[in-house]
Amino acid sequence: MRDAVPIEEVVREYAYVIEAVRIWIDERDEQVSVQDYSFFSLAIFELAAESARRFAKYQAEQVARERSEYVAGIAHQLRTPVSTLGLYVQQLERGQDAPDTRAVERLRRTVDRLSRLVDGILRLERFKPDELPVHPETLAPAQVIDQLVADYEHDASRKGLRLDISANRSARMQVDRDLLVDALGNLIQNAIKYTEKGFVRVTLEEQENEVIFKVEDSGPGISPERQRELFRPVRPGQPGGAGLGLSIAFRSAVAQGGTLELESEPGRGSTFRLFLPRAVRAREGLAEELVEISLENDASPAVH
Repeated sequence: MRDAVPIEEVVREYAYVIEAVRIWIDERDEQVSVQDYSFFSLAIFELAAESARRFAKYQAEQVARERSEYVAGIAHQLRTPVSTLGLYVQQLERGQDAPDTRAVERLRRTVDRLSRLVDGILRLERFKPDELPVHPETLAPAQVIDQLVADYEHDASRKGLRLDISANRSARMQVDRDLLVDALGNLIQNAIKYTEKGFVRVTLEEQENEVIFKVEDSGPGISPERQRELFRPVRPGQPGGAGLGLSIAFRSAVAQGGTLELESEPGRGSTFRLFLPRAVRAREGLAEELVEISLENDASPAVH
């Protein structure tokens, strides 16, 4: 039983069987004892109950399997920054003199990457896209691009990749910085991760009411079959392992009234386009509202 079939539909189908048999008996004027008919009805409903039990078991196993894959995907995403963090800490511990400023800066960037990843996962777990809190601020998107490229520059240089940026330094927009970093950071990280040679290019395009962030790479490309799966709900166990990061990116875009599109062919690289309004609308999350109400109640004087 691979497809999700509502239990109500299963019950209706078995009820239909009973009704069809009753009609068949009436049309032929067959004489069926109450005992026989009751036995038949009971057998049919026992079959329905068994089908429902098997389907419930299948769903429970499916949830457990997907949860296991999801946790494995999170662990895989966390492994690289945690390992890098450990190496930097060891280097600092071995140093006899003052810490190398470059090592400290790399350490800081790694901690920032780890914090952003954890925050993104928490937002993915706690909220639907249309419930995510959105706190826009006026910022220069080119500076955000610079920061993210600097964070992943070491990963790119280690593979010999060229990182290019094309962005108007005077551009301004109102956007949630954390959600923008969630979306754009995961796109850049994935591009570097799956590109073995060539380049990764980040471009900023401005339109009247919209800003487009484009992340291109010279990687292996993505098949049409795989593309249809990329923006579906998180399934980190799928081949390629990019489900978690792209799900965070997609939800971050949708939460701000934007979208994420992909153009790719096997062997010809990939281009992700992140479309965001120039002025993103603010929204308070349900969880935040509940916290505020709780704080207000705690602060209220007690009534005796």
